[in-house]
Parts: sequence; structure tokens; C-alpha cells
Amino acid sequence: MSASTLAEAAVRLLQPLIGIRGRHASQTLELVEVLEEGPMVALLDASASPRIQTNQFGDPLTRHSRILTIPVFSEIEPDAHPVLRSLLPESVLENLRALIHAHRNDRG
Repeated sequence: MSASTLAEAAVRLLQPLIGIRGRHASQTLELVEVLEEGPMVALLDASASPRIQTNQFGDPLTRHSRILTIPVFSEIEPDAHPVLRSLLPESVLENLRALIHAHRNDRG
């Protein structure tokens, strides 16, 4: 399985989960977007109050919630990213691990 095929499969697996919430390290996180590049996910930190975003002159402009963008796959071990491991349902996590395993086996 090529890296692009792995990314596409991960996106297809995770997209239906947009909107799920879970807790990780005392933060309430919500999956808001799945990006094929990487692949990565965008998580809304629902436990933090919105931050004031300033314009180029430093003047307050709008309030925005904090968005975290993390890779789907761990950069340290052959598994899903640790934050995703705490958020995803076990069945989805098992499917994601099967994709990782198939990708590793194809690479040799």
C-alpha cells in the first residue's frame, strides 16, 4: 500500500467521525476536519474559551476557538497518534491500525 493510498484510506475511515468529542489530558476535543495532506486532523479545543485574534496592527478583531492540527499517525511508533488513540472508538482504531500494518508490510 502506497503512502497516498494509506492517506486516502485513513481519510475515508475518519471523515464520518467529524463531530465526535472526547477527552485527552483534561481537554475536551472535537474532531472538526480530516485533511488528506499528511494525513492530519483538526481538533477543536472545546474546553478552552475562545481567544481574541488580532489584526496585523495588534488590534483585537474577533474571537476564535483554538484549533489543534495533528498527524493521524504517530511519528514515534507504528500506531495512531496518541491523542487520536484516546478519542477514537475502538473499532475505528482497530481499522486504522490494520491500515498501518498493511502499509508496513507492503514496504518490506
